[in-house]
Amino acid sequence: MPVVIPDDRPRVTTELRDGSEVLLSPIVSADVELIEEGMEHLSVESRFTRFGQGLARLSKAELAYLTNVDQRSHVAWGALVDGEVAGVGRYVATEGCSEIAITVVDEFQKRGLGTLLFEALVAVARADGVEEFCVEMVPGNVAVEHLVDGMEITPDLTGSLLEGRIRIADLPTGDRDSEMIGVLEKFRGQNPWRPSA
Repeated sequence: MPVVIPDDRPRVTTELRDGSEVLLSPIVSADVELIEEGMEHLSVESRFTRFGQGLARLSKAELAYLTNVDQRSHVAWGALVDGEVAGVGRYVATEGCSEIAITVVDEFQKRGLGTLLFEALVAVARADGVEEFCVEMVPGNVAVEHLVDGMEITPDLTGSLLEGRIRIADLPTGDRDSEMIGVLEKFRGQNPWRPSA
């Protein structure tokens, strides 16, 4: 059954490369079930590349962390493709570098959704004065390697993960940047969508 989000929640609607309709909207605490549903549709391999382990399910504390975001220091976008839970992109601002993570449900991988989520995060980060993204990935994560291909990134192998930094100023502006920024600013101004304390 297709997912419906409230009409008054700000969103960006566009298309993927294959013509599928994609809706991006800032995540709110009420999206816990959508995050759980997305997790159910991730393969063990996708869970490993995202979380560094093949988690079967997320704890209540992890779900709260992933959905109860302030959309300022922790920015998170959810994606629906043709009404189906498809992915999440987020960054958490930390001193010196903001940690970024993008997860795309297996069914919707290799269609440009990861790139779209990345562009939304970059647009907001640039507008908010974020200078760098920190990237952590499992070696061999082809999706992330493709996403950062050609970008100024210097990965360092620490433990079992590759870590690197991406300077926001080095990234090109996107055609939809002003729309993405406008949606998040509108969202931030709506008190009903602010996370609970």
